[in-house]
Amino acid sequence: MKRNLFTILLILAVLTSSGQHLVKGKVIDENSRPVVSASIVLQQKSDKSIMQTTITDSTGLFLINAKQALQRELIISAIGFESTSIDLPDALNQDTALLIRLTNEGKQLKQVSIYSKAPLIERKTDRILFNVENSLSAIGGDGVDALNKAPGVRVNDDGINIVGKNSVKIMVNDRLVQLSGIDLINYVKSIPSTNIKRIEIITNPSARYEADGNSGLINIVLKKNLTQGFNGLINTGAVISSRYLLGLTGVFNYNLDKLHISSNLTGVYSESLSNATAEFSTPKSLWERQSTSLMKWKGMRGDVRVDYDLSEKTTVGVKYVQGVRNYKVDLDENGRFYTQPGRRLDSTLLNIGNDKLEYTLRNVEIYLDHKIDTSGKKIEFASNYFRYGTEDDNRFQSSSYNDKHELLNSYKPVGLSENEHIDIFTNKLDLKLPYKFADLELGAKLSNIKSKNSLMYEKTANVSVLNNNVFDYSENTQSLYASADKEIGKWNVKLGLRIETTQTIGNSSVQTESAKNNYFQLFPTFYLQHILNENNNLSFTYGRRINRPDYSLLNPARLYSAVNVYEEGNPYLKPSFSNNFELNYNYKDWLSTSVYSNFVSNGFSLLDFFDAQNNIQSQVIRNYANTVTVGLSETITFNKVSWWENNNQFNIYLNRSKSNGAIAEGTLKQLSGYVSTNNTFTLNTKKTLMANATFWYQFPEVYNRLISEAYYAADLSFRAMVMDRKLTLAVNISDVFKTSQQKYKGTVNGVNQFSTRYNDNRKARITILYRFGNSKGNKAVRNTDESETNRVKQGI
Repeated sequence: MKRNLFTILLILAVLTSSGQHLVKGKVIDENSRPVVSASIVLQQKSDKSIMQTTITDSTGLFLINAKQALQRELIISAIGFESTSIDLPDALNQDTALLIRLTNEGKQLKQVSIYSKAPLIERKTDRILFNVENSLSAIGGDGVDALNKAPGVRVNDDGINIVGKNSVKIMVNDRLVQLSGIDLINYVKSIPSTNIKRIEIITNPSARYEADGNSGLINIVLKKNLTQGFNGLINTGAVISSRYLLGLTGVFNYNLDKLHISSNLTGVYSESLSNATAEFSTPKSLWERQSTSLMKWKGMRGDVRVDYDLSEKTTVGVKYVQGVRNYKVDLDENGRFYTQPGRRLDSTLLNIGNDKLEYTLRNVEIYLDHKIDTSGKKIEFASNYFRYGTEDDNRFQSSSYNDKHELLNSYKPVGLSENEHIDIFTNKLDLKLPYKFADLELGAKLSNIKSKNSLMYEKTANVSVLNNNVFDYSENTQSLYASADKEIGKWNVKLGLRIETTQTIGNSSVQTESAKNNYFQLFPTFYLQHILNENNNLSFTYGRRINRPDYSLLNPARLYSAVNVYEEGNPYLKPSFSNNFELNYNYKDWLSTSVYSNFVSNGFSLLDFFDAQNNIQSQVIRNYANTVTVGLSETITFNKVSWWENNNQFNIYLNRSKSNGAIAEGTLKQLSGYVSTNNTFTLNTKKTLMANATFWYQFPEVYNRLISEAYYAADLSFRAMVMDRKLTLAVNISDVFKTSQQKYKGTVNGVNQFSTRYNDNRKARITILYRFGNSKGNKAVRNTDESETNRVKQGI
């Protein structure tokens, strides 16, 4: 590995010594005096996409790399001057010098207020951008609320998915977060939507990104603060449903010359109610279950980040995160077991339980960003340590009765503790090297993961559920990647390759042999874009990806929620692999068409099984199928009316899942679709009063080996900004008609299944947000992304 890193650094040294053609310039005013801190932007004229930015120094000089591209232009702007633009030749064969004279606007500006905004939804070559800061319905909520509004993203208790596709992974500021299921939901909930700038839906990530996630990545980009002095915001509010939620968030920033400090503290108290039903039937038996769960939880999460500019080119920083959440879940469940035919009641089951959980995390990250030169060459290094733990105290009591309600069996209260501790170390190096012949990206990453999961039942528990186990798991991954981006006339080509080698080993106290899995994999990526003209462009993308199982899914112990209901992990679970293809067509800024396909091999999931002979229900994780998904997606944006912004999405897709023998059923096919419309209305000329109406409809689709019935929801929101926009009041109503209940049906191993679930989705949110502190911007503040590394399955 050291030899590989040395090779990368050697390549860097060779490349940085190469010559390239630059645009040198000086910006002066009408009196020939230098203009300091003028903004220089190199962009493509066709789509206004920014290629590079810089600012002038104390003498008015700037230097920028004139990378090959058609229809380029320089935009030069400065406070107090009229902006200007300069068209650049399509080919530069030598360094070019420019003298740019800006015209004074004729009056001194005391303050500049800019209220322009990007479109709510933007389509790029490899991703869809959802600008959360412009979404009314996401204001005052959390990260899950924001994700639910992103086009084509669906959130439920099992995780976060893209409509028509398989599993995705979550990133925060380009840093992968390794989590799943309810832990994923809990983590995203800890991020206030106020802190989110945009959500990027990347269906075919480049080689620079992690290869994990069959259908790509969702990148949550947090806001960064470029304002000198002290400023921040206080965000508080309440959510009312059948229960309630109270929350308070404080964000504080301090920037002084080379020192940049930011912090975030969030506290939440919540109660929520959920209802679920399940039905399992065979020709000889029928089992019905109904359950109600009341969840009460409270938590706090804080972080602090300190950056220091060692020079204009080099910044070092450290970030620390600490969080804790406590849950208490009360479960009330009853079941009825019938014999068929005749539907005669055989027995009933009553199950009462309570669960106390505590999640804790601690994260420390140190990083260094260094700009090699003014042409855009850059090196980034980050080292991260993450410590995560769960303490779970679960108790339940079950009783069964015959058809005359006479006691058959009564089980004493069963107590079990499930504790998990994960330590993750990562080191990551990224190089950005723009050259005339191509833009290069190189990088390497090392990760070391250790997980310990223990499941212990009390000695007084019934012998049938004794299943004590300690499971130790380690995973080491070494990664290298390289990509090259080249513009040739109206064509843009990008090739990438990521190499990953992984070693895993799992040891269980109930098994004599270790579960080992070592594999070496290549993950190529390819992008091809053709600009037909100023209004039309085509692009094609391809990427191969991997989906690794979460650590807790590998523990072979049985986790009981009732005497005859349990979940079981699989230490021999293998990762699944996917090949993703996508063809896109974009017309201006309002129409985007995408044809895509997704091929997944060795897919795994948690499947429901029912043993009618012994009346036992189990959920077992297995590699069970290969799937193919083919779809068509349309995105239409209408913004020709000043007071109305309208975004619509239509998606139709066919899913085909073929069993590999792990279950009895063969091939399952389902044609499905999804439609949505998001409408924002400006109610006054100052744009301080706004309203939003959103509607989405999900047609029946495949969920594991089951098919969901159609479900839909309508949301309404209103926002008012007062006190020179420092105070924002917002009201949001989600799932107005209570129609987002999910229902599933299907057949697994000859057992017909039907289930429903509703998690209190209809709710009203009232939010108050107040911004305070200095509002005077400073262009000299560094403009690097704020990054956070959270490579762990977590519940904070």
